[in-house]
Amino acid sequence: MTLCTAQTLLLLAVGLIGCGGSSDGPGPDAAAPPMDGAITGPDYLTRIETRAEYDSLAAEGVVKFLADVDGRDPLVPDATCLFQNSRRFPFHAQFLRGVFPAFSGLDFDTYVNLVLRNATRRAWGGAVEPRERITHPLSGAPGIYLYYAYQGQEPDENLTVAQIVELDRRLKACAPLTATSLVFVPSIPEQESHVRPLVPELNAAGVAVLFPAQLVEREYQAYSVGESYGYLHVVPRGTAVPEDYGSRDVLVLEAAPPDLTTLAGMISTLPQSSLSHSNLRLRERGLPNVMLTSAYTDRRVMALEDQLVHVVATETELTLEAATLAEAQAFWDANRPMVGPVTSNLSVTALEGMDTLTHEDAVAYGAKTANLGELYRILPGANRVTGFGIPFRAYRDYIEHNNIDADIAALLADPRVDTDRAYRDEALDELRDAIRDGALQPGFFATLEARLRQVYGNGVETQFMRFRSSTNAEDLDEFSGAGLYDSRTGCLGDDLDGDNTGPSACLSAAHAAWIEAELVRRRAEAAAHPERWWVADIIADLEDDLTEEKPIAEALVKVWRSLWNLRAYDEREYYGIPHTDVFMGIAVAPTFVLERQESVAVTHLRPDAGDPVYRVVSQLGEVGIVRPIDPGAVPETLTFRRTGNAATNIQVVVPSSLSPGAAALYSATETATLSTLLFTVHDHFAANVYPDLMNLRLDIEIEVTADNRIVIKQARPYLAVEP
Repeated sequence: MTLCTAQTLLLLAVGLIGCGGSSDGPGPDAAAPPMDGAITGPDYLTRIETRAEYDSLAAEGVVKFLADVDGRDPLVPDATCLFQNSRRFPFHAQFLRGVFPAFSGLDFDTYVNLVLRNATRRAWGGAVEPRERITHPLSGAPGIYLYYAYQGQEPDENLTVAQIVELDRRLKACAPLTATSLVFVPSIPEQESHVRPLVPELNAAGVAVLFPAQLVEREYQAYSVGESYGYLHVVPRGTAVPEDYGSRDVLVLEAAPPDLTTLAGMISTLPQSSLSHSNLRLRERGLPNVMLTSAYTDRRVMALEDQLVHVVATETELTLEAATLAEAQAFWDANRPMVGPVTSNLSVTALEGMDTLTHEDAVAYGAKTANLGELYRILPGANRVTGFGIPFRAYRDYIEHNNIDADIAALLADPRVDTDRAYRDEALDELRDAIRDGALQPGFFATLEARLRQVYGNGVETQFMRFRSSTNAEDLDEFSGAGLYDSRTGCLGDDLDGDNTGPSACLSAAHAAWIEAELVRRRAEAAAHPERWWVADIIADLEDDLTEEKPIAEALVKVWRSLWNLRAYDEREYYGIPHTDVFMGIAVAPTFVLERQESVAVTHLRPDAGDPVYRVVSQLGEVGIVRPIDPGAVPETLTFRRTGNAATNIQVVVPSSLSPGAAALYSATETATLSTLLFTVHDHFAANVYPDLMNLRLDIEIEVTADNRIVIKQARPYLAVEP
C-alpha cells in the first residue's frame, strides 16, 4: 500500500459528509478553486444572526463550519467559529489554505488530525443545513437546522456526550439564527450506533437529536444527474462499504460512504448532504448519485445485482437497466482518462544492480526499480538502498514455463469476466492460485541465489530481503498505480534449510524479543479494547512473524501473482491498459528490521506564491506510514519551506501520538540532513528523470534505520490532488 492508499484509509474515516480530501478535488498548488465572478458573499463569517447572512455563505442550503475545541489552541485566534463560504470553498482544508496564510501548506492528512481525531483535534468540523419540513424533536416546532460533527471511523473517535454538548452550545452561541431549532444528526453509521443509547442524556442537556432515516422527505432525490455504465453491487444494510470497489462499480447502499477511490455511480436509501464529499466528486464527473428509499427492494436492483448496468439519473427519475459489454465499452472508451501506452523490453535477462540502473531501464525493470538506480547515483552510501532488479522477462518466463499464459488468455476471452464482477473476482482468484502453484523455471533460483550472495555475501542467508513490485503499469508520469500490487519479505536460509518448519532463519534474537514484547502489549490492548478490530490482525501478523518461515521463492511468486489482483485488473480496465502489455519486475533490497521510524515526503508543493512547501509524514517503529497497521495511531506531520537550499519555517504541525511527550521525531540536525537529501533528489529528478513534467512534485519514501541512518527507498511523481 502506498501513500495514496494510506490516504484513502484516512478518507474512509471522514464520515457521511465528506469534508475534505479527495484525489479528485482541487490540487495542492491551488489555494482555492477558480473564482467564479458569480460567487458573492464574504469568505467567511464568525457569527450568523440572520437568514441573509446564512444565505450569503450557503451552497445549496449547506454551510460548513469549524469551531474551537475547549482547552485546545484555536486554529485562528479571536475566531471561535468559522462559517465558510461553501460555494467558494466546498472543502474545509481548501478554505483554510485559501484564506489563512498560516495554513497555506495544509495537506489533507494534517487536516484530518486537526479536525477528525480526538487526540489531536483543535477544531470541530461539520456542516449546517436547514430542513423546513422536519419537526424539531424537542420543541415540536416546524423547521430545523441540522448539523453534523465529523469524526474518525474507529471506536476511539466516537464523541462523548460532553463533546456533543460542547459543540451544540458553541454553535448556538455563534449562530443565534439556529439556536432554537438546532438538531444534531450523526454523520456516519459508527457515530449513529454510538449515539442512539445516549439520546436521553443528550436531550436532558438540551441537545436535540435526529437520525438520517428520520430526515427522509421523498422517495427519490437526485444529488448528481448523469449517465454511467458499471457493475451493480449491493452493500447489505448495516455493512461497511468494501474498499475494493472502484471506477466501474455502481453501489447500492444505505448511507453515502465518506469516500471511495472512484465510483461509476451511487444509490443510497438515506438522504445525503448536497456537499457530501462523495456527492461533490460524482457531480464533478457528471456521474449519477441519487437517493432511492426503496433501493433494497427495488425489482430492478434485485434482478441486476452483480451485473453490468446502464444508469441514468435525472432530476425526476432513475433509469436502471441491463447493459451489453459493447454499449458499456463504447461509453468507457469515450470517457476514460488518457494514459499513454505501457511498454516493455523482454529481451533483458540480467539481475541488474542498482549501481548501474537508470530511469531508462524502466522499460525492462519498472520505474520503481529504475528510480532506485537513479537514487543510488546521487545519494551518499549511508542514505541509499543497495540491491538489484529482477526484469520483466523473469515473470514472462515463469508464466510460460507453467503454461499459465493459456489460463490468462482464457480469462481475458471469457465474456462473463467483463460483465459479472463477482465472477471476475473468482476467476482472478483461480488464476492467482495457478500462479502460486507453479514451479520456478529451471536455473532461475540458482541464478537468484548467486546474485544475492554476490551483492550481500554469505550472510544473506540470515538477512531478510524485500521483494518490491515494479510493473510497467505503476509509477508512470500520468498514472501512479498506487497500492495495486504486493511486495513481500523473504529469507534465503528458509529455502535452503530443507524443511518448512519455522521460525525463519533470518529472525534475529533481538527481533524475536521485540515481537514477543509487542505481542504482550497488543494482547493486553485487545483484552482492554475489544472494539479495536484491527488489533486482531496485528496480533496474527506478529505471531506469523515469530513462528513461520519466509522462503524467497514464495515471496517472489507472491509478488508476481499480485499482477492479477482484482483492483489492479479493474484499474487497468478503467484506464484502458491492455492486461497482456503489463509485466511484473521486482526490486530486491534488504528489509528494514527494527527501524526507528518510517516517513513519506512530498516535495515542492506550491500552495501559494511563497517558497515551495515540503511535507514529511512520519511514524515511529514498525507501525508505518505507507502501510499503517494501526489506524488509531496519529503520525507526525512536519512541514518546511525551501528557501534556496535551506529549510525554513520548520514546524511540526501535528505530533505523533506514539512519541513520548509529543517530541519531534526528527532532531534539528536530522531535519537539516533530511531536507538536504530531499532537495538533492528533487533537483536531480526534475532535471534528469522527469524533465517534461511541469511543476514536478515527488512522493519519496524514507526509513530511519535502527542505527539512525536516513535512507531514501523510493521516489516517483506525486500525482494526487488535494482539496
